[in-house]
Amino acid sequence: MSLAVAIVVLVLCILLSVLVLFAAMPLRLELEVHKSEAWCFRAGVRPFGRYGPRIPLSGRKPKPDRPEEKPLDARPKPKKRKLRTKGLASAVIRLIGDILQRICIDTARLQMRFGLGDPAETGQVFGYLSPLIYGTAPGQAICLEVEPVFDRAVLQGEAELDLSVVPATLLGPLFRFAWSAFGPVR
Repeated sequence: MSLAVAIVVLVLCILLSVLVLFAAMPLRLELEVHKSEAWCFRAGVRPFGRYGPRIPLSGRKPKPDRPEEKPLDARPKPKKRKLRTKGLASAVIRLIGDILQRICIDTARLQMRFGLGDPAETGQVFGYLSPLIYGTAPGQAICLEVEPVFDRAVLQGEAELDLSVVPATLLGPLFRFAWSAFGPVR
């Protein structure tokens, strides 16, 4: 009996250590969008940073049809729970800021040709984008190449974004959010 308990404890310790190892390793998210005649989107995740295998997130098979649902009158009605919204908005804003601080942009590349049909509107949008385009120094991880087309309406280009994050660093902001949003009422 004690041998079986020791084996179960050993297996649980191994599973816990593997879980901690995965949470402490960087996770890389790769997004690609291409547009010429049609939109093409690819997304993938690489565990262990750039050294792990690429796990595709896009191009999944369609889900099978759902079974027929019961009419609304036959379903049991859930109990209404009052949602406490005081302080929830500020907690969500703080959570988003904390998560964005822990995300590292490895590379961001945008190569685009656009035109709105009206040269004045195209020039105005290009003027709004100019600080972003010319504000990044060459050789940085962020590269923006935007070409305005003034004689016709067109949208062509491609964008790539590689992000990395260590999942264990997100636990602190998530616990802080849960405590401030759903913790004890003061």
